[in-house]
Amino acid sequence: MSEALYRKYRPRNFDEIVGQEQVKQVLKSAITNNDIAHAYIFYGPRGTGKTTTARILAKAVNCSAEKFSERPCGICDSCKAIDNSSHMDVIEIDAASYRGIDEVRKIRDAASYRPSMGRYKVYIIDEFHMLTREAFNALLKTLEEPPEHILFILATTNIEKVPETVLSRCQIFTFKPFNTEQIVEYLKRILISENKKFDEEGLRLIAFAAHGGMRDAVNLLQRVLVFSGKINESDVRNILGILPSDVVEEYLSALLSSNYDQLMDISKEMSILGYSHEALLDQAIERVKEKISSGDMGIKTAALLVKLLWEISRELRFSDDKRRAFETLNIIQADKLGGLHEITLSEKENRLPAQKVAMAESTKKTTATIGKEHSITEKKEDELSRFLEELYAKNHVLSWTLLKLSNMSLQEASKGKKLKISYSPDYCLAEAILKERFEAVSDLVKNEMGVELELSAHEIKASKKSSDALSKLPPEQQAYMKRIMSLFDSVEVELEEEENGQEN
Repeated sequence: MSEALYRKYRPRNFDEIVGQEQVKQVLKSAITNNDIAHAYIFYGPRGTGKTTTARILAKAVNCSAEKFSERPCGICDSCKAIDNSSHMDVIEIDAASYRGIDEVRKIRDAASYRPSMGRYKVYIIDEFHMLTREAFNALLKTLEEPPEHILFILATTNIEKVPETVLSRCQIFTFKPFNTEQIVEYLKRILISENKKFDEEGLRLIAFAAHGGMRDAVNLLQRVLVFSGKINESDVRNILGILPSDVVEEYLSALLSSNYDQLMDISKEMSILGYSHEALLDQAIERVKEKISSGDMGIKTAALLVKLLWEISRELRFSDDKRRAFETLNIIQADKLGGLHEITLSEKENRLPAQKVAMAESTKKTTATIGKEHSITEKKEDELSRFLEELYAKNHVLSWTLLKLSNMSLQEASKGKKLKISYSPDYCLAEAILKERFEAVSDLVKNEMGVELELSAHEIKASKKSSDALSKLPPEQQAYMKRIMSLFDSVEVELEEEENGQEN
């Protein structure tokens, strides 16, 4: 069996460690000055070099080189034994498997014996935050006053779970995630040593997929090499399931424009080609962040879009049927966007300077407020705005959303005021949901505002031409959407009951 690349090319001294400059500098200085602490905590995400650095430190304190600055030398018997995992005085423990008080008592009892091969007996405890509370308490005294020949190196990815009493007895070093350039350079070194062909874009895709973890990046690299023997963009995309950038752009455009048919087509195509819906959402979020940096998208548009994408991604994790959940959630979130279109650079260049825009808006408002007719209209708009704010404050989520997406007009009628609403073709889904819940929404408007609700007949005809939005979904997804609508209603009812209970 061939050796894994991440083990084959694991750094063997401080100079070979990629990044983590602050950690290397302090530890090398401690070795040179023979000023070793009795306990260290290495904290950081997975694959950032915690265990590797712990082994290098164990080699350095047990190295037989005469000059402290040359340790670890890598050629003495002690260094070779640690590299081969055969050193009797360097004990590695997985706290996720051995987390009880009995295991810690064994460590405490064995600590009293002097090392047999080197100067220090080194305990490397990985994921030590998994220890039980009793185990932590049993370790405290040994950590505070260990024998002079004992060195503890504790590695963890979750330092928040470690008691303060343990943290105060150790020197803490934080390991940072690697950036794209550091990962690419390290992968290049491996590929040159292995005499493999590669291109820059393929390596960057691997670095992106690794999310800052070097071990993950090397494992992904080896997976692609097993498939094709070389690294190029097309092979990396196929093996790692990274979608082409034009598919991501198409998805964002469909979401922003509330194009439900296109969203369904993209989901269907992904299922046929075997791409992950989670991968599409991750890449879409990264693409929006890139657009913010380059100025191709407005901040408000990007913030709302990232929020909705993140909500879809979060909900998708708990769904067994990824495709159905993806399609349903996208329909709901696309309606929230309300056909919002991104602001491109070309559009921003054509806009008036900010001062001229402000002056134009000010002049428009001043001119518009002259006259009695506009004053009445403005009063009605204020009344509608207050009504919507009250709905939102009382947690009538579904009703507020449906009315917010409509074109509302407060008109005088023979029997009092009437609230007329209509929908553009872009909001056919919202119109379909309102039809399903028209009686409930109408009663809510009557009770809260004292007016009758009317859905414009003209818009109903227009929406029929564009077809009912719910009918575009398969039967099981229609049922799924109706269940979501009923959940919104149940939330509103529960909140109303709670408020009434508090008043009583």
